Amino acid sequence: MGFRLPPLNAARGFEAAARHGSFKAAAEELHVTPSAVSHQVANLEAHLGVELFRRDGRGLTLTAAGDTYRHRIHEALGRLAQATADLRAGAGAATLNVVAAPSIAGMWLMPRLNGFLQAHPDLRVRVEATAARRTLGDADVGMIYGDVADPSVHIEPLIAERMLPLLSPSLLGDAAALSGPGDLTDQVLIHAQNRLQWPAWLAARGLGDMAVRRELWVDRSSMAIDAAVKGLGVILESDFLAAEELRAGTLVPAFPSLDEPAPENAYFLVLRRNASGSGPIAAFTSWLRRQVPENHRPI
Repeated sequence: MGFRLPPLNAARGFEAAARHGSFKAAAEELHVTPSAVSHQVANLEAHLGVELFRRDGRGLTLTAAGDTYRHRIHEALGRLAQATADLRAGAGAATLNVVAAPSIAGMWLMPRLNGFLQAHPDLRVRVEATAARRTLGDADVGMIYGDVADPSVHIEPLIAERMLPLLSPSLLGDAAALSGPGDLTDQVLIHAQNRLQWPAWLAARGLGDMAVRRELWVDRSSMAIDAAVKGLGVILESDFLAAEELRAGTLVPAFPSLDEPAPENAYFLVLRRNASGSGPIAAFTSWLRRQVPENHRPI
């Protein structure tokens, strides 16, 4: 049985409109008129029998079904585009597809990847940095943040970390550190999407009802670390991801006298159970394990 596909032009128009939040912007990208994009989306909704956008006169708002479909369509079009690019670049060349959490991809994997590429000049590597993927999908190797509940794949801990309150020395003035967790009431608390959040950290120290006056939320650890280096506030962050800043002294522990928590496995290596013990996947995973510093190896 062949694939039961939606009208592909309509799917492409919907994805662009959903990404931009505008028929006009989607039309400019696709080099058609806004009316054409609107008709494409209407045709797709009729084909699916599902409303994808709410049209209230103030703009486009995705329905819950539309938001889910947008992510799936974006991934599918991305894979189609990549398959086309791979074919044009040279059919038959080996390509390794890696999916990784955004912060570890940008802050840790990419700065080291040239060493692997130099050692394997005939291998091409594609890295997808996303927090939305909690499974391997069509990738060959996954570096997933947090536990992965999928019995169909091989999962092993890759990197352990400690979550520590960190800040720029510029916030301390002449002091070596904050005197205690209670001092956080006078600081901006910077939140990122981590496995340990500020409310839980404060509650564990009997400060669950502490009045927090100023807060900043960001999506990524990389953004939180950058904000803390710039002196915007205090982060509760991975000593693994912030290792360079800790070594350079641009970030320091807010409470060095507190007992450091035990390291916990945070990043997991995910492979298909039938992945070959040799070839590109084995070469990459072996190299990857060697890149992890001794003090951050899994427990």
